[in-house]
Amino acid sequence: MKGYAIVVGLIAATIVILLLIVVIPPPDDFNFYNPYWNGLSRFSSELCPHHLDSIIDRRLLMESTKYILFIIGPEKRFEISEAHFLRLLIENGGIVVLMDDFGSGNSLLQLLEISSRLNGSILLDPLFKEKMAALPKIRMLFMNVSDVVLNYATVIDDCQRAIGYSSFYAFLDVNSNGIWDENEPKGPLTVACEVPIGRGKLIVISDSSIGINSMISMGSNVEFLKELIDDRECFVDKSHWKPSQFMIVKEGLNLLLLLFSWPEVRYAVIIGAGLALIKLKLGRPVSAGKSEVDKVLMQNPTWNREVLEKLWREMCGER
Repeated sequence: MKGYAIVVGLIAATIVILLLIVVIPPPDDFNFYNPYWNGLSRFSSELCPHHLDSIIDRRLLMESTKYILFIIGPEKRFEISEAHFLRLLIENGGIVVLMDDFGSGNSLLQLLEISSRLNGSILLDPLFKEKMAALPKIRMLFMNVSDVVLNYATVIDDCQRAIGYSSFYAFLDVNSNGIWDENEPKGPLTVACEVPIGRGKLIVISDSSIGINSMISMGSNVEFLKELIDDRECFVDKSHWKPSQFMIVKEGLNLLLLLFSWPEVRYAVIIGAGLALIKLKLGRPVSAGKSEVDKVLMQNPTWNREVLEKLWREMCGER
């Protein structure tokens, strides 16, 4: 009876832990359901994007001029097939927005044979900023927005058509000491670049954080994102993020809950669990049978142990 209580307690504790994992919001960077500072829950509610589990989605090639695809903070490197698909999308009139600072964005630019590169050093502005130098205010050309605020951004090298600049007071902190040194580039520095390809264009922005929950309401960030999208249907690539172990478990549990919503699966699990608990409660462990057999053998040492143990198992309903 004590073992039964322990097993039931462990099962109950496991169920509680799993339910907590399902209920607790994911903490992953850029996750659409993450309500914390680093999530994209507000971006999702404000702009209503579609989420792509694979960047190669043939729907986007049907009427490319109607679509805009955001690639935000990519962690995984891009494949040749993905770059080929994105080039087709842009050539057919689509817009792809690559928002990255220190991720894998350069691998896509290389595969697309575009000379521009994300520098990788941090952009600081001691004067035109939001609270701190690592949150510089920038100006966008050809758009009706001002004071877009970046967050630990970098700059874009070798841009042929810049559409966003830092102020004259900004500088690239190459040695990461927080102050300008004589050999470090000063503003205005390019933070947004437009690359025409066929009938569409690739827009590169040197910061992945413009749309996260802690940044989207700063300056004109949300207005900037809305102007980028305009009247196009918005998609966001999620296939180049690396999910945490927590998120992997959470998605697995969500899938199980989806399966559990089917009556056949639900009833089978409930019946199986009930039968297992009944058997555990009513059955006796073999070790208990052995102790009883030992008592009989002590009184009758000449009797056969194997025969007695077989008889005991049959009495207990075991095989």
